[in-house]
Parts: sequence; C-alpha cells; structure tokens
Amino acid sequence: MTRSRRHASLALFGLTLAACAGPLTKPLVDPFPLRFPLTQFGSLEIEGHVVGQPQARDGVLTFATDDGFLTAVVVPSRSVLWRKETKEGGPAAGGGSSQAGPGTPLLRVEGDRLRAFDAGNTLIWEYAADAPIAAEPAVGSGRVYFGTEARRFYCLKAATGKTLWSRRLQGAPLHRAIVRDGTVAVPASNSVVYFLSARGGSILAWENVPSRIVHPLAAAGSLVLVSSASPDVTALEIKTGKRVGQYRAGGPLAAGAVWSPPYVVLFVEDPDSGEQRTSFLRSR
Repeated sequence: MTRSRRHASLALFGLTLAACAGPLTKPLVDPFPLRFPLTQFGSLEIEGHVVGQPQARDGVLTFATDDGFLTAVVVPSRSVLWRKETKEGGPAAGGGSSQAGPGTPLLRVEGDRLRAFDAGNTLIWEYAADAPIAAEPAVGSGRVYFGTEARRFYCLKAATGKTLWSRRLQGAPLHRAIVRDGTVAVPASNSVVYFLSARGGSILAWENVPSRIVHPLAAAGSLVLVSSASPDVTALEIKTGKRVGQYRAGGPLAAGAVWSPPYVVLFVEDPDSGEQRTSFLRSR
C-alpha cells in the first residue's frame, strides 16, 4: 500500500510539473498584432502645440504642449485623464541622457563623448566617438548603440564601453535606434532606415521612406513605424526591413507615431488652421 501511495504521489508530482512547464514551452503570441490597412477610430483636439516626443504606457498617452502643460489621455476611451501645468518640458524632452533599466549605466551624451555613470553618479567609462553623437543611444542585451554626425554607427559593451563593432552608413543617424529581435533599426539622414545585425553590425536590409525622417521611430510588435516630413507613416518589418504598410494622415505630423496596443496614435496638424489633434488608428 505504501509503495502504491508513493507511486501515486510521484505521478501526481509529475503531472504538476508538466502542467507548470506547459505554458513555458508555448510560443509567445502578440495579442494585438498590427496589420494594415489602418482605420481611424476617433480623434481628440489638442490645446496648444505638441513639443518633444509623446509617450504611451499601459494605455495612457502623455504629451507636452508649448503652452506649458502636460496632458495624459486614456487611449481606449480617447478621453483626457488629467492636464497639468509644468515647467519641466514634458516627457522625452531630451536632456542628453538615457537609461534602459536596472543594471544599465546612466548614459550621457556631451558632444562627441559618451559617458556612463553608476547609480551613485560615479563615472564608469568614457568613449570618444569620431564626431558629435547625433542622437541618444539605445541599449539592448548589454550593448549600447549610437551613431555620429560623421555617419558612423557604433556598438559598445555597456559594462565597459569597449567597442564591439562600428559601421559606416550613407546617412547620419537622426534619432535613437530601435533594437529588437537581434536587429538594430537606424533612421538616417538620407531618408533611409538601415537594418543592422545587432551582433556584428552587418547591413541586413535598408528601405527608403517618402521624405526626411523628422521624428523618432516607434516599435510596434514585430514592426517599426517611420514618421517622416510628409503626412505618411510607413511600417517596416524589423526582421527583414520589408515594407508592409503605409498610412497617409490628413496633414503634417507634429510628432512621431506612438504605439499603444492595439492603437497607433498620430499627432496631426491642420495645414490651414495650424491646430493639432490626436488621431487614433487600429487594424480593421
């Protein structure tokens, strides 16, 4: 009887382990995949004009305007959550420093120098690039990625600042790169998005866009959204660089597209009145 109970207990333990392990082996599925064409699901008028690059987190969109206010909007309901007066310049206003998360040093850009600091603001390392650094660095998998006005793109080890690779491009990087799935998407001044291997820096693909890329890129699942000087938003696959869709807004874009699943949020300016509004798009 004791042996039977022991076998039963082992069998139950095995089933419990299998039940626990099952979800870990299932492939991850994006619950809100972005597909084109896109349809507008509403809009919201903006008081003032957007400054800096808006941000979205947990379904809440935050942006600053030139009248000195910071506004938060609940994306699913397209309603204003709060509007506060501020003198800080709003989210993502720049500042020349960035930090990807816990364990990653604080990075500061000063001309052609990239400096890394620990939590106590002690300098860890300093890197001298070949020219002024064009945009804030991106961090992923313990590596730092950035480009310079001399059209060179670098990859450094985040812990030490050691050069892992560098690559000359035909255009100077304009905004922070997107690092995803072993690929680095780099928006460049020659109206091209380059897709580089995060590991070795080889050029995997490139894609021309309608006009100069004046706003930061946005990662939207397996896609990268490109907002240019034209009213167009172009979607490219991060893995292949392939163009998978395009949306034309009703006027110039005042900021880069923002991804707040399942919505793409655009900031569109009326070409006649100059007034701005948010436009909420999603797959049909």
